[in-house]
Amino acid sequence: MFKSLNNTIKNFDDKIKQILVHGLHFSLGISILGSFVLLYYMLVRAYPDIYYIGLKTVSLSISFASAFFACALAMDRIKKDLA
Repeated sequence: MFKSLNNTIKNFDDKIKQILVHGLHFSLGISILGSFVLLYYMLVRAYPDIYYIGLKTVSLSISFASAFFACALAMDRIKKDLA
C-alpha cells in the first residue's frame, strides 16, 4: 500500500507537487504555532482557554494537511483523465 502511494506521489504533475509541498509547509507552520501555544500553556497554566486554542490549532493543521493531500490526489487524477 505504501509503495503504491509513494509511486502515486512520485508521478504527480510538477505544479500539483509544488502546491502540495507549499500546503504541507503551511500546515507545518500552523502546527508549530499550535505547539508553541501549548508550550506556553504548560509553562504558565494561567488560562485554560490557551490550552484549547493550542489544541484546536494543532488539529486545524492536521486537517489542512489531509485536505491538501486529498485535493492534490484528486486534481492529479482529474488532470490525467482529461489528458
